[in-house]
Amino acid sequence: MSRPIAHSYILRVVAEFQGFARDLHDLTAEALVLGSGAALESQPLLINAATANRQMDSGNADLGSLRKDFGRLGMVRYGERLERLDAKWSVDKGVYQKLIELRNALAHGNQSQLDVIRSREGGSDSLSATKKRLPNLNRMARAMDRASWDHVNESVGQKPWGR
Repeated sequence: MSRPIAHSYILRVVAEFQGFARDLHDLTAEALVLGSGAALESQPLLINAATANRQMDSGNADLGSLRKDFGRLGMVRYGERLERLDAKWSVDKGVYQKLIELRNALAHGNQSQLDVIRSREGGSDSLSATKKRLPNLNRMARAMDRASWDHVNESVGQKPWGR
């Protein structure tokens, strides 16, 4: 398969994961506000305030921005919770950070950065290498979903979405 197609796939995978993180953050914020007992007329304002100016909306949904954005929802030990929920979290987060680095090199046309990544990691910008990373992202997504669900349930005493 040609590199342009593989590169498009890499960009799409990272964008989809970032979209998942945004959607999960939106759902978590909404569930916390709805379960808080806030007046009905105040709820949209509170949900908007909880999701406004997220780092993941203006840049990559890297581990730092995820920690900060979910931390704004009261999940101050987000990374620690994720490590408890995903036995392979330290591996998964490393794979994800490398994908973001690769995504940035491709999206910004930074050939020298791409050359460094290729020399360090071999064919990391191939379709097969990206497909091999999908289980890491799936585990991360499941852990993030569980951490958010648990946080809402513990915070407001309500099950926020199906389990």
